[in-house]
Amino acid sequence: MNCDVLNKFGELFKSSPSFYAYSPGRVDLMGSHTDYNHGYVVTMPVDLQIECAFSANDSDDILTLYSCNFDTIVKVNVKTGQQVEGDDWGKYVSAVVKVVLDEGKQVKAFNGAFCSTVPVGSGLSSSAALEAAVIAILGQVSGFEIDKKNSALLTQKAENKYVGVNCGILDQYSVIFGEKHKVIKLDCRELNHSQVSWPKDVMVAICNTIKPRQLHGSEYDDRRADCEKAVAVIAQDHKNITHLRDVNIELFNEYKDKMPANVAKRAQFIIEENDRTHELEQALTKNDKALLKDVFHRSFVGARDLFEISNKEMNAMYEAMSTATGVVASRQAGAGFGGCMASLVYKDQLEDFKKDVFNKYKELTGIECEIYGVHTAKGTHIEAIEN
Repeated sequence: MNCDVLNKFGELFKSSPSFYAYSPGRVDLMGSHTDYNHGYVVTMPVDLQIECAFSANDSDDILTLYSCNFDTIVKVNVKTGQQVEGDDWGKYVSAVVKVVLDEGKQVKAFNGAFCSTVPVGSGLSSSAALEAAVIAILGQVSGFEIDKKNSALLTQKAENKYVGVNCGILDQYSVIFGEKHKVIKLDCRELNHSQVSWPKDVMVAICNTIKPRQLHGSEYDDRRADCEKAVAVIAQDHKNITHLRDVNIELFNEYKDKMPANVAKRAQFIIEENDRTHELEQALTKNDKALLKDVFHRSFVGARDLFEISNKEMNAMYEAMSTATGVVASRQAGAGFGGCMASLVYKDQLEDFKKDVFNKYKELTGIECEIYGVHTAKGTHIEAIEN
């Protein structure tokens, strides 16, 4: 529990909070952009998280939420879902209220204060962590239950319909379904997951390029549109093909010359990336370090050359990570276009790895990066605060 959040809650609302909500970030270990193509993702909820102290607000219809990170307050009318005060981050809160209202739920207001250790714009799902926390809190104070799967779908809808980011289900599902000591392989079509073994001598290091990632207004939507164009070409002859998940590399090769060059490149990456999720599961289960390195490397090269979601900072970070002490494997994380990247690192060499990456990245870019050793985390949940 974050004592600063409790103190800030008391300062703002002149009372003690009743509950605490926790909502983790996540890092994808394999499966960039495969989610909206109905494919697979190997994903890890991490212990960089949002912590929110809150209580029901029975005095009016205004939800009031304070962010320690931004030192700002947003206010949302829970009868309409409209944001009535505050900064841009309030659009995520407003969006969740709106999708819950769309479901016909009676929504009550709450007062809350939160802090987040999930870096904003990093590709670690800070927005999904906030959305998942808000929908859980709304259920708690309003007296309704939404199961985990529907919570993931509704928060995805909030981002798609009301925030304007055409994201897949990966982020929301990961932060809601997370379990400690578990890495999950998510089937984005069936919306279920299996647990993946994890080598005991390895942990994840997240390396922040300090190049903020903005999905809205970026090339993210263009990539998704290119994937849909590739499907449309193949579906002319194969009506059962609805997403790139349905296409194997042999079928793709029959049609790639009928696609615009960029469309073919995007499709090739997704098909190969989806196959790599299965390879990663095998490599983790067998603790095959050589295969881990190879499959991570091929993912990064494909993201850089075929899907073209890298930039100069990401390329420099990959060089720094892949040559550092203790590294097992390195790749991009999240949607790309900046943000964080991920390495598998021997646990007993984490500090040497961090020092090497910091120094090399600064040498290459002049930027002082941030590096976090992370562990698995429990998904979004609420705990009562004992007085």
